[in-house]
This record gives sequence, structure tokens and C-alpha cells, in this order.
Amino acid sequence: MLTDRADEAARNVFKAMGVSPTPDQSKQIIKIIEHAMIDAYRDSAESSVKAAQHCSTDRTLRHKIAEEINRTNTALIANLSSMR
Repeated sequence: MLTDRADEAARNVFKAMGVSPTPDQSKQIIKIIEHAMIDAYRDSAESSVKAAQHCSTDRTLRHKIAEEINRTNTALIANLSSMR
């Protein structure tokens, strides 16, 4: 899924630029896009944790929400990274 989206994004960039990259160039661009997607997801996940920490006045609930978000994010990032 990650590679498919990165591949589609790369094709759209190449089309917009009117260029035909070599296979090696395509692979490099796809990897760059994949890394950018993962970095963006991590940034979003960190924001979610921070928001959860500020949403609840109940410290225990706030901690449980943040832990669950972190656990889910860690699993998702591991899955995305293994797809490379």
C-alpha cells in the first residue's frame, strides 16, 4: 500500500514535469516519497499524542490514551517500514 501510493505520486510528478526517468531514478524517487510519507505520519502521530494528553483532566485516562496511540503508531510504522 505504501509503495503503491509512493509509486502513484512519483508517476504524477514525472507526468507533471514531462519527464521519463530511468528505472533507477524512479526507485530513488519512490523511496524518497515513502520516507516523506512515514515522516509525515510520525509527525501526525506525535501531534495526536500531544492532543490526547491535553484533552483529559483525568491523568490516568490521558496516559492510557497516549499509550494506546503510541502502541498503535509503533505497530503501523513497523508494518509500513517492512513493506519497503
